[in-house]
Amino acid sequence: MFTAEMARQWIKESASKIESNKEQLTDLDQVLGDGDHGLNMTRGFNAAVEQLNGETDEPGKVLKGAGTSLLSKIGGASGPLYGTLFMKAGNQLEGTEVQLSDLSSGLRVGVDAMKKRGKAEREEKTMIDLLEPVIELMEEKGNELTPDHLIDKAKEALEHVKEYEAKKGRAAYYKEKSKGKQDAGAQSSYYVIESLAKVLDKDGEA
Repeated sequence: MFTAEMARQWIKESASKIESNKEQLTDLDQVLGDGDHGLNMTRGFNAAVEQLNGETDEPGKVLKGAGTSLLSKIGGASGPLYGTLFMKAGNQLEGTEVQLSDLSSGLRVGVDAMKKRGKAEREEKTMIDLLEPVIELMEEKGNELTPDHLIDKAKEALEHVKEYEAKKGRAAYYKEKSKGKQDAGAQSSYYVIESLAKVLDKDGEA
């Protein structure tokens, strides 16, 4: 089961994790990007937390509200992408009875929408390279998904991101030189998935 309270905790935990690692995200983005990813992500997720309330029992509505805040507050290329992920996923989750398999299906729709909006595919050194392998695993495991499954796959995907040559955004200017360096968006996506795993673990899914 994935409840509205779990959705709220996911957003709060993501905000906390991203703020704690703001300097790391900024440092990564200074190498291949504009250097503002840490600040932008912190601002966006803090805004998403501020708009949370306990008025709904529907996890989909929680995620849609968070997505709206992320879309308007993060800025740059990441804002529309993260906003799209949560808004599209939230749109797929109807009612209060949401299973982990439903969450997987919702996140699949969200990531597919991100790919379309960002005109991105796998192995282009973006957050897609972190999120899509994780969601494929979620689809495979369904309601048998555990926090350890999420963490292990996210760590594996994050290591692979380093190996790719950047094909999108400012990082693409570095071409071959981008290999061996981490993408800030993939790193922040790792923290979002890590936060989801923590919430599932607290709820006794492990």
